[in-house]
Amino acid sequence: MPMDYYSSQLKASPCLENLPVDILIQIQKHLDGRDLIVLRKSCKKLHAVTQRRTVWLNAVRRMCRRHGVFAPSFPLEDMSITELEHASLCPSRLSSLIHNDIPLRSFVTRILEPRTPTDSEGDLCCSSVFLIPGGRFLVVDSAHGICLWDLGIHGGKAPKFRPVAVIPDVMLLCCGPTQDGLGIILISRRTRHRNPNRTLRAHEIYPCMNRPHLTLLGSIQYAQQATHVGGRPALYSDLLVFENSPGYIVAWNTRLDTAIAWRYDHQYIYDMSIYEGSVILIQESELSVWDIPPLQPLLEGVCEVVDQTPRYAIVHSFPSHEELMGSCVLSPFSSIDPLISFVMLGYKDEECSMLCYTLRSINPSRDPILPMVFPIKMGMVPKLLTDTSSSVSSDDYSEPLQYCDDELCLVSISNRGIVISLIAPPTSLDGPSSSKNAVLFDMFEGRDQISWSFCAASGRLVVVDDDIIRIMDFLVPPPS
Repeated sequence: MPMDYYSSQLKASPCLENLPVDILIQIQKHLDGRDLIVLRKSCKKLHAVTQRRTVWLNAVRRMCRRHGVFAPSFPLEDMSITELEHASLCPSRLSSLIHNDIPLRSFVTRILEPRTPTDSEGDLCCSSVFLIPGGRFLVVDSAHGICLWDLGIHGGKAPKFRPVAVIPDVMLLCCGPTQDGLGIILISRRTRHRNPNRTLRAHEIYPCMNRPHLTLLGSIQYAQQATHVGGRPALYSDLLVFENSPGYIVAWNTRLDTAIAWRYDHQYIYDMSIYEGSVILIQESELSVWDIPPLQPLLEGVCEVVDQTPRYAIVHSFPSHEELMGSCVLSPFSSIDPLISFVMLGYKDEECSMLCYTLRSINPSRDPILPMVFPIKMGMVPKLLTDTSSSVSSDDYSEPLQYCDDELCLVSISNRGIVISLIAPPTSLDGPSSSKNAVLFDMFEGRDQISWSFCAASGRLVVVDDDIIRIMDFLVPPPS
């Protein structure tokens, strides 16, 4: 056959290059940033389409959903295409550095110097920091109160750090996103040295408004028998669940000001998680699933106490010959149903292992005895860290669990320093799983107290050491 026949057949054959531009844009809306970079290299037409602004806007939105990023962190309408590319590719770039054994070095380190109120005495005494996923907003918890800061979207433009809001004379308990995902809920309690009382307060703020301001949602008093709020609380939308020692669990709807409390067995709680109307307690020797009873209106800030038993409880399957160190649950900003919901950490002979669990809902209509939520063991990750015993004191061994690309991201503290571990999630009990570790921040002798927070979606680390707050960016930003 003549060559013209084959040429016409080739042109008529279905391929991406022959599709209309509008269809190509629709296809690329479903791709991640790293896939767009690969597609860009295939031909001139696809290279031109990947330069469209709408393509990278969708790539940033996809990255935010996958990594539980606080979406208002990125002022999308004000960002250039280059900045949108940078934002969508940050997790992939961080993963590439770690997997290629490239040492992580901060390309810029800036110092945040919050001032104490003029009528306050003493030093700042910063106790903890929390970097809102996305890396732009930082919650600083100090002896004088809570301050929310705007750090900017990346370190390239070196913006001035801007305080957004302050809640004086309180301590941070936890924070999470509002139900619409555009605001932040801050749960606080009064500081001990300033008229201490047994009251928790919930505020919300929309930091990207023209004039952001704090709104008090509600308050609740501890149970009369309680002396403090312990453990790691769980916050999901407007619902807060916390341990109210000794021996009480409280569920509180911060917006409706309704709550309920129930007794439990006093066993130490490492973590808790809210999932589809149930609370999962990760305790010293077992996992227990509790139904959340109907919430009742508060009476002068005090909630009703009821008796109930866990719907389901099992002795957790961490190997008996290894010592349980702690646990990590997924960040409250995560908006997707993840493969791994929480992990448990243990060690033997200075080698750390991680046991991974997922949560699945069950329809109990046929058998009311069944729990509505069931924790399922997914597998074990061995040799997570090379050393686990640390002389550095910290409020927690590790941060909430994050995702970086398709891997779990665990940031923890050890004698090596602040260490980031990227872990391939196990998909079966006997399936292979591995981890890659890298040091984010080196320790040196004499450091006895430190607080930190890391965002894998932006490659930004915040470290508090001797009341010095360091803002460290590890991913080189786009040119201005």
